[in-house]
Amino acid sequence: MRKMLLLCAAALLMAAPLAGNASAEDLRGRIAVSGKIGVSNPAESEVDTINGRMVVSTDAGLTGGLGFLFGVDDNVAVEMEVSRTRFDASSFGDADVTDVSIGAQYRFAGQQHVVPYIGAGIDVLINDLDRKYTNTTVGAHVSGGVDFFMNRQVALNLEMKGVEAFKADVDGPNGTGKFDPSALSFTVGARFFFN
Repeated sequence: MRKMLLLCAAALLMAAPLAGNASAEDLRGRIAVSGKIGVSNPAESEVDTINGRMVVSTDAGLTGGLGFLFGVDDNVAVEMEVSRTRFDASSFGDADVTDVSIGAQYRFAGQQHVVPYIGAGIDVLINDLDRKYTNTTVGAHVSGGVDFFMNRQVALNLEMKGVEAFKADVDGPNGTGKFDPSALSFTVGARFFFN
């Protein structure tokens, strides 16, 4: 998995200079749909046992998502996204977290075809654990990334996003605890602009 991500990142970096007269001008009023896939490093959780509260370790998982971007002006955009992450949470079993987020991006004027950005927003995290009952929580995210414009309609994307969320209560046949849906993810993807 790590080699595949490194190869994708290298391909994006090599393709950017070859984009020729691709351009990132005029973000104002433009609408884009985006798709991405990557790796998520979830936070550890806690479970209550007879011996007290214990740490529930987690493994890295696969994440993917779809989103919409709307250019408010030449530097500011509003982004809405739905992403899903699946990972192993040891004694909690497999965890599925669906993140519905809305936020804003500030896009820096870079080279003609390379646009770095930073973003922040709020998240609603729908948590699902095997054989356990848990609730939906809220959180916030910060992100940073870069768009490599191949032409006016298509941009390849690299992004790192951190989500910090309230812990969800867990109740199940093997005990209770706290599930933490917070995570740090790295994704590669593409944006397709309609206008």
